[in-house]
Amino acid sequence: MKRLCLLLITLGLIYTGVIFAADFTTFTGQISADDINVRVDATVGSAVICTLPKGQLVEVVAEVYDWYKIRLPKTAPSYINKDLVECIKSAPVRCFTAMVIADKVNIRLGPSESSWILGRVDKSTIVNITKEQGNWYKIEPVHQSYGWVNKKFVNKNVVVFKEDEKADSTPQPAAVLLPAQPVLQLAEQLVVEGTVSPYGVVLWRKATHKLVTANKQIYLLKGNRKSLDSLNYHKVKVTGKLISASNSSYPIIDVDIIEVLN
Repeated sequence: MKRLCLLLITLGLIYTGVIFAADFTTFTGQISADDINVRVDATVGSAVICTLPKGQLVEVVAEVYDWYKIRLPKTAPSYINKDLVECIKSAPVRCFTAMVIADKVNIRLGPSESSWILGRVDKSTIVNITKEQGNWYKIEPVHQSYGWVNKKFVNKNVVVFKEDEKADSTPQPAAVLLPAQPVLQLAEQLVVEGTVSPYGVVLWRKATHKLVTANKQIYLLKGNRKSLDSLNYHKVKVTGKLISASNSSYPIIDVDIIEVLN
């Protein structure tokens, strides 16, 4: 009887985990502090793959308890065995691009068969090579390679400032935190520049601010009200999804990223 109960509990936990995984929606998050570790597993004692700076954008593909699974950034070390690829672009001194010639080939953290597996690729996958090391190629991380970051260091928001503002001594508005959206295809996105101003409270409408472009076109913005309040009367570039008819008098944009221009 005890064995049956344990079996039922185990099956229940497995089923629940499957449900949670199925319900997860991929999103773009932002690292909230400097030198944040990306680890090989969802534990604080696991090996570190690389570190990420504050403000780095990451694609979150899954979560387990207090951890997010992310696609590895280009700075992450990744290695593939030379015997499992064929060079397709080279110079006299080294190979730059190669094609995988086998299925289910492991991408590893270091140049050895005992090193941690970061992902797997199939035959005909193209990899970009950055360095040769013995019988291994160091490559740019492939799309199917992953690491783990503690959730407390990932904002489910995106804040983007222009690069030249970093050296500007002019005080800037407070950091803008906008609700995270699922990763969007380019065709679904709209990019608009203009000045933000309050729109006021309108019943049955979630938009709280408006964006007026240089040619006086008005868009309504749906986002975090306090965050948008901090940008009132500033010029910004908004990237988001149009959630109303484009030919309506006041098209509504569901804000994904907002970039401060002044």
